[in-house]
Amino acid sequence: MKNRNEFMKYKPIKVLRSKKYGNNYWTPRGNKVGKRIVELYSDLEYDHWLLVDTDPEVITYCEQPMEISYVLNGRLRTSIFDMWILKEDGTEIFVEVKYKKELTSKHPKHARTQRQIEAQREWCRMNNKLYVVRTEEDVRRGRHSIENRTSLCMAVVNSKKPVSLKEVLGVIPGEGIKIKEVVRELSNLSVDAVLLCLKWLLYEGDIKSNMEDQLIGFEMEVWRQ
Repeated sequence: MKNRNEFMKYKPIKVLRSKKYGNNYWTPRGNKVGKRIVELYSDLEYDHWLLVDTDPEVITYCEQPMEISYVLNGRLRTSIFDMWILKEDGTEIFVEVKYKKELTSKHPKHARTQRQIEAQREWCRMNNKLYVVRTEEDVRRGRHSIENRTSLCMAVVNSKKPVSLKEVLGVIPGEGIKIKEVVRELSNLSVDAVLLCLKWLLYEGDIKSNMEDQLIGFEMEVWRQ
């Protein structure tokens, strides 16, 4: 596979934090973007980033990738997509991340939000790209998804790929096996080494688990993809 940077079509547009009203600011390092700092402007954008970075079908991505112009009430305005995603099958997706309340007619910025989304959707239609709006209902699925995905992201960005990956994968069957049983099978490896390998295998999609509702730990079941 090529270096992920070779697939990168966009560079992040720097956004003044003062232009992002009332949001939190996150700066994690992204494994699929060469471990550079990723700038995210709300808790929801951060949680969405976790979902994207831990998706094995995603090759790379770029936050704040492109600015477009549109007209609202006779005035020219600009809008920046929240993320561009490139998947293994070549699909490109532009994403706008919004809290569900911002899409309701009672929200003070509803008209502007709807016009922004319409403009983004039309640009994607004209340029033959997929476009999706994702809310917290799409991003925050399950009790433990965010915590588990944070753990995976931290593991892969802060470590080299373990040399024991194949050995660990070799004891995992097609049906579910608890992590404590994997550890028992691999008594020659430390518990920490096994857990790190499992996180890498989950991150790369070689194995699966109930990431949404079960915390990564001895009781979690994993199985081959």
